[in-house]
Order: sequence, then C-alpha cells, then structure tokens
Amino acid sequence: MSVAESKAKSPKQSSRNKASPAQAIAPEVLKSILDATPIEYVNIKNLVISDLNARTIPYSKESVRGLAASIAAIGLLQNLVVHDMPDGKSGVACGGRRTTALELLLEDNLIQPDDVVPVKRVSREIAAAASHAENEQRVAMHPAEQITSFRTLADMGKTASQIGDELGFGSRHVQRMLKLAALAPSLLKLLAEDKLDMEQCQALCLESDQDRQVAVYENLMATYSCASAHLLKRQITESEIAVTDARFGFIGREAYELAGGVVREDLFSAQEGDGTVDRLLVDTLMAEKLEKIALEIQQKEGWAWAMGRPSRINRYGTNDNDYLLLPVPDAVYNPDDSHRLDELTDQLNALDEDSDEAYAVLSEMNLIEHAAEVRGWTDALKSNAGVVASFMEGELYVQRGVCRKADLPEDDAENEDKKASGSVTYVSQPDAAEGISVPLLTKMSSERTLAVQAALMQQPEKAVALMVWRMCCSVFSGCSPQRHPFGISVNVSHYSLTREAPSGNEGLAYTALMTEQARLEELLPEGWRKDFTTFFSLKGDLLMSLMAYCTACSVDGVQTRDMGHTSRSPLDDLEKAIGFHLRDWWQPTKVGYFSRLTHSQIVAAMNDAGSVGAAKDAEKMKKGDAAEHAEFWLKDTRWVPAWLQGPQSDAVKETASVDTETDADNTILAA
Repeated sequence: MSVAESKAKSPKQSSRNKASPAQAIAPEVLKSILDATPIEYVNIKNLVISDLNARTIPYSKESVRGLAASIAAIGLLQNLVVHDMPDGKSGVACGGRRTTALELLLEDNLIQPDDVVPVKRVSREIAAAASHAENEQRVAMHPAEQITSFRTLADMGKTASQIGDELGFGSRHVQRMLKLAALAPSLLKLLAEDKLDMEQCQALCLESDQDRQVAVYENLMATYSCASAHLLKRQITESEIAVTDARFGFIGREAYELAGGVVREDLFSAQEGDGTVDRLLVDTLMAEKLEKIALEIQQKEGWAWAMGRPSRINRYGTNDNDYLLLPVPDAVYNPDDSHRLDELTDQLNALDEDSDEAYAVLSEMNLIEHAAEVRGWTDALKSNAGVVASFMEGELYVQRGVCRKADLPEDDAENEDKKASGSVTYVSQPDAAEGISVPLLTKMSSERTLAVQAALMQQPEKAVALMVWRMCCSVFSGCSPQRHPFGISVNVSHYSLTREAPSGNEGLAYTALMTEQARLEELLPEGWRKDFTTFFSLKGDLLMSLMAYCTACSVDGVQTRDMGHTSRSPLDDLEKAIGFHLRDWWQPTKVGYFSRLTHSQIVAAMNDAGSVGAAKDAEKMKKGDAAEHAEFWLKDTRWVPAWLQGPQSDAVKETASVDTETDADNTILAA
C-alpha cells in the first residue's frame, strides 16, 4: 500500500461545506468539549479516515514511515478524534497521519487488526471543527525543541540510532542535533527565540569550548552588528586547515593525534568525515617528518648533510644566495639492469595496463631506474653536497646534490656570485605552450621524442657524431661519474614514452624503432651480454648501425612546466641539425590530438594552419564535430603546432604558409 493511497475511502454522506458552521465554534468551547469527552478504545480495523479531515494533500512517504517507526517503538501517545460513520466504522477527523502510519504497521504485520487504540468520539460538527483547529495551529517541532528532546533521550543512555528509530529521524540528523546540544545555554536560548539560525549554530559548534563560542559570537556582533555563518566559521577555524589538506594526509591522522592533536569534526558538512586540524601542529609534525626522511637518505646514500624544509630549493630567487644545485649526473645501470628492464617491458606490454600484475612490474621498473639515478651520484660529488627533503604539490620532493655556498672554497663562491650578478637583465620569452595543459604537453612531447629518435636512427653518420660529441663532453670536462670502466650509459625510456604518446605502441615512429631493433638483435653474436669481446668481430657497418640506433634511443625531449613556464624543448637544435619535420612521423587526428584541446584551441589551430574559412565553420560546431572537421582539413598539410617545433627561419615559415593555404569558402570546397 503506497502512502499516497493510504487514506481509506468512506461513503460520501455530506460535503465539507455542510460541516463548515462547526468550524466557527469558539476555541475555548471546543477545548472544554474535548476535555469532557471520555477516552474509549477502538479496533484498528474499524478506523477509516473521515472526509471531514482537513488534510487533503497526501502525506509524504518519509513522514509516515518515520511516524510508523515511532508508534511501533513506543505506541500511540495521543488519542484520535473520531465520529460515527453510516457503515458503523469510526471516521478519523484528527489523526489522519497517525491512522495512515497504523495501516502501514498492519501491512508489515507489526500490529494486528484487532489491536485497539485510544479515541475520543464526538459529533460530526465537533469533529470538523477539531480537525480544522488542529491542522491550522500545528507547526513543526522547533530545532531548539529537537535539541532538548534528543539530549534528554541521550542522557538516558540511548544512542543516536536508537533515538532516530524511536522518533522517526535518520541517525545522521540525530548526531547533528546532539552536536548542537553542546552549544552554550545562552546561544541555545537565542536559537529558541529565532535570533540565531541553524547555519550559525552549526558554525559555532565547530568550537567545543562554550565560553569561546559566546566570545566569538559577541565579538562579531560588536564589530559587524551581524554574525553570519561564514564569519563565525572563519573566526573559529582561522588557525586551522582542512583534514583534506595534503599536509595533514602526509603526516597522517594517527601521528597527529599521538602528538596531542584534535580533529574538529564538522558533522554538518555534506562531505562525510570533513573537519579541521591545528595548522601549527601539522606544520611542526611535517617539518619533523621531512627532517627524518632527509637524515635517512643521508645515512643510506652517504651525503655530507641533510635537511628537511617545507619548500624545495629553487635555482633562482632567495635560495640562489645560499645554495647551489649540482647538475644531475647520468644514471648508472648495472650490467643486469638493462636486461631486466627489457624483460619487464616485454611483460608489461603483454599485460592489461590497469591490472595488479602490471602495477607490480611497473613498480619494479621504477625501482631499478631510481637506483640507477642514485648510483650516478659519486662519492666525490656527495662529499661536499647534501640532500633536501621538502613538500611540493602535495607530495614528497627529494633533491640530491645541493651545495651550501658557505661550504664552498672562496674562489668557487666568488665565481658563483659573478654568475648570479644582478648586472645582467633576463627577459622571459613568451610561453609558446601557454594554454596547453600539462598532460597534453607531456603526451605530445613524448610523441615528438619518438619521432626524433626514428628520424635520427635513419641518419647513422650524424647519430654517431652526436654520440662521440656526448662522450667528449664527459671526457674533456673532467667529469666521469660512472664507476664501471666505460663511463657511458644510455637511458632508454620507450615504456614511458609510449605510455604518454597518444599513438602508443602503434605509432609510425615507435614501429620503425622496434623493427630496426628486431633486425639488429638478430645480427648480434651469441652470448654478447656476458662477453664484450664478442663485439670485436662485428663489421663496421653493423657497429655503425648499432651506434646510430642506441644513440637515437637515448634522445629525451619530454617537456614539463615549472613555476608556470614551459621548459624549452631540448629537441629544437637537434631537429634543425637533422632536417626533421614532425609531420613525417605524426598526423594530428581527432582522437590523438584535437579532442584533447578546448573548442577555442581547435579553432585557433585551424586559423594558424591557414584554414581560415574552415575555422569559421568550426566555431559553429560542437567540440567533437570541430575536432573531426580539423582532422579533415589539416590532414594533407604540413602544419605543426608552434609549441611542438623549434624556431623557424622566415623562409621556412613562408613555405609552411603556402603549403597550408585554404580557400575561405569551405562549403564550396567540401562540395
């Protein structure tokens, strides 16, 4: 039986208009009549809601079920007012919602039809007047009354869940009202007098000290002549941070509470478990944890000193006066590292990237790469440098190779001061990738890196020349951080590059690289991994191909954004040197590129490519259609986004402009 249909039908013996004269009965007369009417008990099965009942709108399902739960728990506390019906039943004029709740209990077999309830039987005239008076005067229980009532039951030992079950409220609502019971008595009085609203009380309850509650309220009233919930909350929590703050997550709730910290729970927040914590204590604990982490790394790796600090050491600004960041050396891989990374890469390619097995393989790869990076710092470098642990963008940030200028010899310090001389003015260049999201920047620079690798692989003479140049940089600069006798390492990042590049493992560049790798592996002598002398027998052409391929695979041009500015691509000069063009290896498609832009960026790209008319059409399209439109119009051009290529000469720009010219009337062209 639905609540909306729960009012029983009764024969229409008279209209409501006929009973209207009774509604004019004076309240004091009506009260005396009802007081004098004796209580009698009627079987529930004989009750029916009268057509005289003033309530004509169906009761809400929630209110009826809540009342039914209350009646089931503690019984019917108030009698019904009924009158005789022509069919012998008792028509309920006052208590329709209670009757509906009883019917629900009957339906659920929680009571029986023969159970009796208390009623007062009156005439139809009195019944109509009583129904009108009851529903006209009835108002919902005031929040202050709920607080007092719930607190009384809680003092009797009942839980929020039990109170809610008995009175038809959710346990969360009961918990919130019990929280408000902690308000200072003077503030509760203001609530009862409607001089405070619920939002203000909820804000004040963030403070458990009643004296401070009153002080905060009175101070705001004296200062602003008002005390909005927003101002109250800000005043109470001004020295606190949210539990969702990354700093609190870094130290952990357990450590915070062990240090005597108290979490100020906000039961009134829509977010479960919301609250605030002491900012000063969190910052203190974070500093202690960062210091501990830095000391552990120092002891494990052998650095000269260690320091924990809230922010990282920057190359520029105030830190430049005190610290010097050493260049990060090349990673040093053990003989078995490369072989193991190859095995793990093969395993990873065969797994679902979201599986637990893939996560475990990736974790092992990260550990190998991290160990190789740490191994690159030699004892000589670590003897005068330290490690700094800080907190950046919500995560632990470790910097190795930090020198304190005060520890450097005077000559070195003077040279560094000259380098940092303020007589040189640096003018920052416009950011070519402004407006491009960091994820897209990483993806497309990964795509670009793979393409440059493939292009360089096809020019072995230049690749070998670059490798020799790189070796000379290490030999003639006097820096040789590697421990094995050869002092050369190649960092191959194909896994991370294909993971980020939109074309993934199926791109033209990566396919070309893997095809060449498979060809070269077939030509390598048996047992070469364990015996470097096997390479003495290789012919010059094969050695040249191997050197070219390995050099190409070492190229790393992935970009990021630091301090709001995009890093300059290290590929710019290399691309110019080898005559590289990205469109030889990559096509801007809807899925791989345009769908990752905003609608305005798609239109701007088409204008930049010279497709002005098509760009105007794209302005009127939805983003998905515009992305597909852009792919169609630019597929036969040589256009490349400006932020994915190095500076071009005027001649190159003019050629590109001619290549991408498009008639403005795209409707005619499309036809």
